[in-house]
Amino acid sequence: MFSKKSKKIKSISQRKRMTAAAVGGVPDRVPATVLFLGIKASMNAMDAHFPEAHYDADKMAKLGSALNELAGVEAAVIPFCLTVLSEIFGCKINFGTDEITPSIKEHLPSVDGLKVPDNLLECGRIPVVRDAIKIIRSDIGDQIPISVPIEGPFTLAGSLIGVEKLMGWCVSDPEKVKELTDIAAEAIIKYANYTLKAGADIICIADPTPSFDLISPAYFKEFAKPPLKKVTANISGVTVLHICGNNELILADMAECGFHGLSIDENIDIEKARKLVGEDIAIVGNVSPKQTLAFGTPDQVKEESMKALKAGVDILAPGCGLSPLTPLDNLKAMVQAAEEWNQPRRKMVTGGRVLTPETAKELGYGIGEALVKLLPDK
Repeated sequence: MFSKKSKKIKSISQRKRMTAAAVGGVPDRVPATVLFLGIKASMNAMDAHFPEAHYDADKMAKLGSALNELAGVEAAVIPFCLTVLSEIFGCKINFGTDEITPSIKEHLPSVDGLKVPDNLLECGRIPVVRDAIKIIRSDIGDQIPISVPIEGPFTLAGSLIGVEKLMGWCVSDPEKVKELTDIAAEAIIKYANYTLKAGADIICIADPTPSFDLISPAYFKEFAKPPLKKVTANISGVTVLHICGNNELILADMAECGFHGLSIDENIDIEKARKLVGEDIAIVGNVSPKQTLAFGTPDQVKEESMKALKAGVDILAPGCGLSPLTPLDNLKAMVQAAEEWNQPRRKMVTGGRVLTPETAKELGYGIGEALVKLLPDK
């Protein structure tokens, strides 16, 4: 961590700041963002509410970029749930209200013969997400990163057949589970790359079902890790993995899945996490969304945010999705903490050289040409 006497790096755009923090460059400071959103305060301010904002591109764009405008959060985030692919495969969805996020209302009766639809990218809400990305990029230009949350493979498999049945199959029919998560990974890859092509920057794979709260580390290695590795190997943008809960026992395996960043819950110690995942992966989090951000005061949010910053978080963010009741002032306080901290967490690459566009090319650092262009020069 830099000391307060460190030379200040010139200010850069939020998009470059987020990319650099995620992939190992040197931002001017730690960015402050959210990975999932949808709060009543922003819905009211933008007159964009659930459920309409889930399938109206204009409202999705307005709500997705609202917290950037209203609280300084350094990203636009769309869509607002983890049911987009489940719906396309045939699940019935409860689209929720201003206080309730969408959920699976009815699973598939059978997955025999299941395959990724040939016209996947034309189905369901995917065209809405695409259009909303284009609207946001047109309205705010290239200065703000756009993040797209997508359900992870094991979670999508559980959505299709039900989590209890999926857990049972892990014991009784493990090959069927692997087949189903492989299909899920294929759909995720197509959807993710399509949104990146439309103008998104960050793909956040939210995979809560293989949490240590639900499955053993051995099952994580067998059933959740391989499809996650397949996803990262085939996605061309910045990738972040979020798995809810206290996952210290699977953090090392999560780190081996190939994501640029790991989003961790508030009940995981950042310094312990750093020892488990190493220096090359960005740690995202871990301000409490259910307690401090939802019901604390701005001073309490700042205090918890500073604790995370001092512990070495690369990207300051809630430890999970925001409560719909989260006050705007609390999100502003989180952003202000990052601004006042005003220090980057310098990350190094091979030979102790800072990752810049020049050194990335020299070292053959595998982040893709598009991401190289978003790295700060120094």
